Amino acid sequence: MAENFIREFDRLSGESVMGIYGGAHTDFDAMDNNTQSVPCMANQLKKVYTNNIYSEDLAWLAKEIEPIREDTITINDKKYTASYFGKEDLTGFKDYASREFWRLENAYNDFKDSSKTGDVLPYDNYPMQIETGQVFVVDYTKTDGSVIRGYYRSDGYVWNGAPSTEEFAGE
Repeated sequence: MAENFIREFDRLSGESVMGIYGGAHTDFDAMDNNTQSVPCMANQLKKVYTNNIYSEDLAWLAKEIEPIREDTITINDKKYTASYFGKEDLTGFKDYASREFWRLENAYNDFKDSSKTGDVLPYDNYPMQIETGQVFVVDYTKTDGSVIRGYYRSDGYVWNGAPSTEEFAGE
């Protein structure tokens, strides 16, 4: 991919261009996600074009979404407004078919002291933006049709260098 870009760009005789690539290709210091042995697209282009290249990861823009609908979720006999953000296909993940995401509005203070389970879900797993002080419900549907509900909160926790929510005991 980088060789093709270099070949075609060099034919343009000094013209400016913009390339649009997936987030895995935009970090100047990144390596191939699968092998960690081949420099990513931006990394390879930076070596050729040095200071004449600019890269920006715009993946966060895709997460600037409004809820699809509002539901009500009851936890410990209290009703919460739950903003629904959609369903993600998990075909290919062992034993899982999909997962669905809700944000519980104004619920953080009710759960900020709830004991954690040790399960972590990084922000980039969510289809929407995450802010510290929020509570989420994630329903995992297994291939057998059963559903596992997880309750997560964003406390500002960082796991493996990534901002992440942590599961807590909800009911």
